[in-house]
Amino acid sequence: MTPSAPPLTQPLLELLEHELLASKGFVAIHAAEALIEHGFDFKVSARFQADADSTVPGYRIGVWRVLARIAKDRNERQRFVGRIRRVMLDPAAPDRLGAAESLAKLNLASRWERPALEKWLQAADDASAVFPLWLLVLSGGAAERAGHEARLVRLLESNDPLARLRASFALGRFEMASAESIEKLMQRARVEAADSPARVYLLGAALLHAPRGSAAAAAFKEQLLGVFGRGQANEQFEAATVIGLRGSPEDLPALLGLLKSKEADARVGAAGAALRLVR
Repeated sequence: MTPSAPPLTQPLLELLEHELLASKGFVAIHAAEALIEHGFDFKVSARFQADADSTVPGYRIGVWRVLARIAKDRNERQRFVGRIRRVMLDPAAPDRLGAAESLAKLNLASRWERPALEKWLQAADDASAVFPLWLLVLSGGAAERAGHEARLVRLLESNDPLARLRASFALGRFEMASAESIEKLMQRARVEAADSPARVYLLGAALLHAPRGSAAAAAFKEQLLGVFGRGQANEQFEAATVIGLRGSPEDLPALLGLLKSKEADARVGAAGAALRLVR
């Protein structure tokens, strides 16, 4: 921890706690997850226990994901994970994709779900295919994983920018991605159009896999930092998150500048990222 960290840490935590209590939907969920990451589960519990039985599609998945992360024991964790699984396995659920994404983020893929995921893929469009593919990659053996990872990588060339966005996000968080997959990801990041909604997610995924200290990492990081001044809130949140994971203290001024954004999600992303760099 640097000498400047103690006075800086408290206001960052206070910002996250404020957004946790004052914001709604996924801004509050993102604030909660940032607090959880830094060991402040107790600040989150009361806020989300009140929504534990929410029936709002999408939001309920985020609530259960948070509650699973802060569960006091295995049984409580399984109760909330089970709710997410049931939605993921229900073809009629309006938030099935969100459930699959949350299970992947929690790294809770299961082999017994693979037949249902394969069936889902038979009729899925490119954008919808990403999350079941992500779960199949996580739950498969080496040979199975290679095939599904290759299919996920092919979605980086989809005509649907949402598919490219989701595929890059998944590949960025997949620590066991092959060298070939990483190279294709980086190639796509370098050519993605500046106005593409997938561009920031491609850059972020590329930075997460680029060797630390490499010229490629420096280039991807520079482009992500540029998003702070002109991106949408979701793009700024993602860019800040990745900078927090792969940046350095020299990136703090840019993150602290983003704390002044009018967009709550951008502020949450900046605060969570800055905490990683100072604690």
